[in-house]
Amino acid sequence: VMDYIEIEESEKSTDHEMNAPHSHEYYELYFLLEGEREFFIENKMFVVPKNTLVIVPPYSMHKTAGGPYKRININVSPSLLSDYEKDFLKKISACFAAEIEKNYLKTVTQILKTGAKIQTESLPEKRETLLSIAKTVIHLLARQNLRPVSCASSYQSGKVPSDILKIVYYINTNFTKNITLKEISAEFYISKMMLCKQFKNVMHCCVMKYVNSLRINKAKELLIHTNRSMEEIAALCGFSSANYFGLAFKKDTGISPYHFKKTR
Repeated sequence: VMDYIEIEESEKSTDHEMNAPHSHEYYELYFLLEGEREFFIENKMFVVPKNTLVIVPPYSMHKTAGGPYKRININVSPSLLSDYEKDFLKKISACFAAEIEKNYLKTVTQILKTGAKIQTESLPEKRETLLSIAKTVIHLLARQNLRPVSCASSYQSGKVPSDILKIVYYINTNFTKNITLKEISAEFYISKMMLCKQFKNVMHCCVMKYVNSLRINKAKELLIHTNRSMEEIAALCGFSSANYFGLAFKKDTGISPYHFKKTR
């Protein structure tokens, strides 16, 4: 759905890790209120402290892991935002994460909690109210001097082998080509078995499943934002044919590329 707005609160009292990287068509404004999270976005992996805002842009592969936490998310479609609001989110996402100033922290947190409460209620004009809250938060944050958080990268802290992030970067920049396990293992002088094992330990999915997710993700973006033919999209996303693209897309999303484009 193109016009999407949601304010969602989540709290975990135990260790919690997402299974595998995923993406969506909207902005995710991730406000970490308590705890510490390890964040993967595109090819960066960082440890994020509390009172931090992380912006996940549309179509960005990401996942989180770590111990107990409390967070509130604003999920909002770009189509609902002004150019000023989108420019602000783009600026924050470029520096990965930003610390919420103490002067604003209490106000922003209260507004977010109000939004999360409204999300659970059946109210008339709920959608408009949630959007108004989301825009208020964005404008409040835009007024302050947001400082990029000095996040420790996960491989520097010894949690992730540095080679895996290099491999992720390689896949991210080459998924539109016909890359194979054999080619990736040769590129990094690592056996296919060791590659698969280390990759799954960090990313919680198989190498080629991740490649396929990137391709489907790129295809969604092209289906929504361009008028290219299915053959062109298949070729641009690394699929060997439009037919194979159609089968892979339906297996992943449950609907055909044509139906996906039509409903968006």
